[in-house]
Amino acid sequence: MRQSCGTYWLLLLLWLGGILLVGCASSTVQSTQAQEPPHKLLLFQKTPCYGTCPAYNATFYSDGSILFEGFRYVPVLDTVQLELTQEQLQKVQASLRELDYTSLESSYLSPYTDVPSTYLTFYEHDKEVKRVKHQQGGPEQLQQTISELHELVMRLLQEK
Repeated sequence: MRQSCGTYWLLLLLWLGGILLVGCASSTVQSTQAQEPPHKLLLFQKTPCYGTCPAYNATFYSDGSILFEGFRYVPVLDTVQLELTQEQLQKVQASLRELDYTSLESSYLSPYTDVPSTYLTFYEHDKEVKRVKHQQGGPEQLQQTISELHELVMRLLQEK
Protein backbone atom coordinates (compact mmCIF):
# COMPACT_ATOMS: atom_id res chain seq x y z
CA MET A 1 0.00 0.00 0.00
CA ARG A 2 2.78 2.40 0.87
CA GLN A 3 4.53 1.91 -2.44
CA SER A 4 1.36 2.53 -4.46
CA CYS A 5 0.63 5.68 -2.41
CA GLY A 6 4.14 6.99 -3.16
CA THR A 7 3.68 6.17 -6.83
CA TYR A 8 0.33 7.96 -6.79
CA TRP A 9 1.91 11.15 -5.40
CA LEU A 10 4.79 10.96 -7.84
CA LEU A 11 2.40 10.63 -10.78
CA LEU A 12 0.29 13.50 -9.44
CA LEU A 13 3.36 15.75 -9.13
CA LEU A 14 4.53 14.87 -12.63
CA TRP A 15 1.06 15.56 -14.01
CA LEU A 16 0.85 18.97 -12.27
CA GLY A 17 4.37 19.83 -13.40
CA GLY A 18 3.41 19.00 -16.98
CA ILE A 19 0.36 21.24 -16.77
CA LEU A 20 2.47 24.10 -15.43
CA LEU A 21 5.02 23.68 -18.20
CA VAL A 22 2.34 23.66 -20.89
CA GLY A 23 0.72 26.73 -19.32
CA CYS A 24 4.01 28.62 -19.26
CA ALA A 25 4.83 27.63 -22.83
CA SER A 26 1.44 28.73 -24.14
CA SER A 27 1.65 32.11 -22.36
CA THR A 28 5.09 32.66 -23.93
CA VAL A 29 3.67 31.90 -27.37
CA GLN A 30 0.75 34.26 -26.75
CA SER A 31 2.99 37.11 -25.63
CA THR A 32 5.26 36.78 -28.67
CA GLN A 33 2.25 36.66 -30.97
CA ALA A 34 0.70 39.79 -29.44
CA GLN A 35 0.01 42.51 -31.96
CA GLU A 36 2.72 45.06 -32.41
CA PRO A 37 1.78 48.55 -31.25
CA PRO A 38 0.57 51.03 -33.88
CA HIS A 39 3.25 53.05 -35.58
CA LYS A 40 3.26 56.64 -36.81
CA LEU A 41 2.26 57.26 -40.41
CA LEU A 42 2.19 61.05 -40.55
CA LEU A 43 2.53 64.13 -38.40
CA PHE A 44 0.31 66.83 -39.93
CA GLN A 45 0.93 70.31 -38.51
CA LYS A 46 -0.83 73.59 -39.22
CA THR A 47 0.98 76.66 -37.87
CA PRO A 48 -0.55 79.95 -36.74
CA CYS A 49 -0.60 83.17 -38.74
CA TYR A 50 -1.28 86.80 -37.76
CA GLY A 51 -5.00 86.18 -38.35
CA THR A 52 -7.41 83.35 -37.53
CA CYS A 53 -5.60 80.44 -39.16
CA PRO A 54 -6.19 77.08 -37.46
CA ALA A 55 -3.15 75.84 -35.57
CA TYR A 56 -2.87 72.20 -34.53
CA ASN A 57 -0.93 68.94 -34.72
CA ALA A 58 -2.53 65.69 -35.85
CA THR A 59 -0.47 62.50 -35.65
CA PHE A 60 -1.90 59.68 -37.76
CA TYR A 61 -1.19 56.09 -36.68
CA SER A 62 -1.33 52.77 -38.51
CA ASP A 63 -4.32 51.55 -36.46
CA GLY A 64 -6.49 54.49 -37.56
CA SER A 65 -6.05 56.54 -34.40
CA ILE A 66 -5.15 60.22 -34.54
CA LEU A 67 -3.63 62.17 -31.68
CA PHE A 68 -4.97 65.71 -32.09
CA GLU A 69 -3.47 68.72 -30.28
CA GLY A 70 -5.47 71.91 -30.82
CA PHE A 71 -3.71 75.26 -30.29
CA ARG A 72 -5.69 78.10 -31.95
CA TYR A 73 -8.85 78.60 -33.99
CA VAL A 74 -9.94 74.96 -34.02
CA PRO A 75 -13.09 73.38 -32.55
CA VAL A 76 -11.13 71.67 -29.74
CA LEU A 77 -8.34 73.46 -27.86
CA ASP A 78 -7.07 70.35 -26.13
CA THR A 79 -5.41 67.02 -26.78
CA VAL A 80 -7.90 64.38 -27.89
CA GLN A 81 -7.87 60.97 -29.52
CA LEU A 82 -9.74 60.66 -32.83
CA GLU A 83 -10.52 57.45 -34.71
CA LEU A 84 -10.66 56.81 -38.44
CA THR A 85 -12.93 54.17 -39.85
CA GLN A 86 -11.16 51.38 -41.75
CA GLU A 87 -12.33 52.98 -45.00
CA GLN A 88 -10.98 56.40 -43.98
CA LEU A 89 -7.65 54.87 -42.94
CA GLN A 90 -7.32 53.09 -46.28
CA LYS A 91 -8.12 56.32 -48.11
CA VAL A 92 -5.46 58.25 -46.14
CA GLN A 93 -2.87 55.53 -46.79
CA ALA A 94 -3.72 55.48 -50.51
CA SER A 95 -3.51 59.27 -50.67
CA LEU A 96 -0.05 59.21 -49.07
CA ARG A 97 1.12 56.53 -51.53
CA GLU A 98 -0.24 58.51 -54.51
CA LEU A 99 1.48 61.64 -53.21
CA ASP A 100 4.87 59.94 -53.67
CA TYR A 101 6.23 62.05 -50.81
CA THR A 102 9.82 60.93 -51.30
CA SER A 103 9.91 62.93 -54.54
CA LEU A 104 8.68 66.17 -52.94
CA GLU A 105 10.91 69.16 -52.26
CA SER A 106 11.68 69.94 -48.62
CA SER A 107 9.78 73.23 -48.79
CA TYR A 108 7.33 75.20 -50.90
CA LEU A 109 7.64 78.72 -49.49
CA SER A 110 5.75 81.97 -49.94
CA PRO A 111 7.39 85.39 -50.25
CA TYR A 112 4.77 86.75 -47.81
CA THR A 113 5.33 86.75 -44.04
CA ASP A 114 1.70 86.28 -42.93
CA VAL A 115 1.20 82.90 -44.56
CA PRO A 116 0.67 79.91 -42.30
CA SER A 117 2.71 76.80 -42.89
CA THR A 118 1.69 73.20 -43.11
CA TYR A 119 4.28 70.62 -42.15
CA LEU A 120 3.96 67.03 -43.23
CA THR A 121 6.35 64.60 -41.55
CA PHE A 122 6.20 61.15 -43.11
CA TYR A 123 7.16 58.01 -41.20
CA GLU A 124 8.00 54.46 -42.16
CA HIS A 125 8.15 51.95 -39.28
CA ASP A 126 8.08 54.83 -36.77
CA LYS A 127 11.12 56.48 -38.32
CA GLU A 128 10.95 59.90 -39.93
CA VAL A 129 11.77 59.61 -43.63
CA LYS A 130 10.67 62.97 -45.05
CA ARG A 131 9.52 66.37 -43.78
CA VAL A 132 7.89 68.91 -46.07
CA LYS A 133 7.08 72.54 -45.26
CA HIS A 134 4.30 73.96 -47.41
CA GLN A 135 3.17 77.58 -47.59
CA GLN A 136 2.05 77.95 -51.20
CA GLY A 137 2.44 76.36 -54.61
CA GLY A 138 3.95 72.99 -55.17
CA PRO A 139 2.44 69.97 -56.89
CA GLU A 140 -1.35 69.82 -57.19
CA GLN A 141 -1.38 66.41 -55.48
CA LEU A 142 0.36 67.90 -52.42
CA GLN A 143 -2.11 70.78 -52.19
CA GLN A 144 -5.04 68.39 -52.58
CA THR A 145 -3.68 66.03 -49.90
CA ILE A 146 -3.23 68.93 -47.46
CA SER A 147 -6.82 70.07 -48.06
CA GLU A 148 -8.22 66.56 -47.69
CA LEU A 149 -6.32 65.87 -44.46
CA HIS A 150 -7.36 69.20 -42.93
CA GLU A 151 -11.03 68.66 -43.88
CA LEU A 152 -10.94 65.11 -42.50
CA VAL A 153 -9.49 66.22 -39.15
CA MET A 154 -12.00 69.08 -38.83
CA ARG A 155 -14.92 66.73 -39.67
CA LEU A 156 -13.75 64.21 -37.05
CA LEU A 157 -13.53 66.99 -34.46
CA GLN A 158 -17.05 68.17 -35.26
CA GLU A 159 -18.35 64.60 -34.82
CA LYS A 160 -16.60 64.18 -31.46
